[in-house]
Amino acid sequence: MFSLGRAPIWYYAPESASRWTTGFVLVRAHKMKIVTFLIVGIASVAIAEDFKLLDGKEYKNATVSRVEPDGIVLVTGSGISKVYFTELPKEVRDRFNFNPMKAAAYTARQNASEQAAEKQREEARRKLAEQNNKYWIAQGQAGGQKSQPGALTAPMAGQAQRVEVITHGAPVDITRHLVPGHVTIVDFYADWCGPCRQLSPSLEQMAQTDPEIALRKIDIVNWNTAVAQQYNIHSIPQVNIYNRAGDLVGTVTGANFENVKRYVAQAKTGG
Repeated sequence: MFSLGRAPIWYYAPESASRWTTGFVLVRAHKMKIVTFLIVGIASVAIAEDFKLLDGKEYKNATVSRVEPDGIVLVTGSGISKVYFTELPKEVRDRFNFNPMKAAAYTARQNASEQAAEKQREEARRKLAEQNNKYWIAQGQAGGQKSQPGALTAPMAGQAQRVEVITHGAPVDITRHLVPGHVTIVDFYADWCGPCRQLSPSLEQMAQTDPEIALRKIDIVNWNTAVAQQYNIHSIPQVNIYNRAGDLVGTVTGANFENVKRYVAQAKTGG
């Protein structure tokens, strides 16, 4: 006796490059032995390949982790990179069905979303500042002394000197956040970036245990935010190391902590 059954499997459809679909494994059983005689669909296999940009830059052995309307997100051994279709040859754009109108609309939505999020963060910061000021006014009145709202900022600055997130997607002037007399590490990251999460604890430990080092973290949020465009960030993690005088000593792309330590040592000796 033979019986025919169907068991669902999932596979990736490369022709769409953006969705998952369902196929079926058709099997027949003869007594206790099941024999697979037909598979409809293909298995999902992440294939690494090389991508060469129009300007000659290459991403070797890269895997496409996500396709977005304006570009592709690549994962390499050194980190995660966003490559825009406008940077890629026509055959690659055609392969991923690039549509300039859809890309422009997607970018506009991303920018609008980030602007709304930044307004919310700014409002939260304003409310927190008001609460802090009210607290110190109350403290001053309770002690019979004149309130000094600025008294809060001094100890907070000392506490935040070692490690501080200086922006979440909004533009920022890095030079204003460099700590004179210290080696300043600036870490470009995002919460969704695996290599960033791998590198971050080492950077924070370095800053917290070495009084000569300050760590400033820049959350790019996504590839289309103002700060990502301001500093032309296409790959994260990216770490900039500045010496005591505020001069850029080196940049490390990817989760390479050994290279960071090498530049820090160089920055300590004057760069």
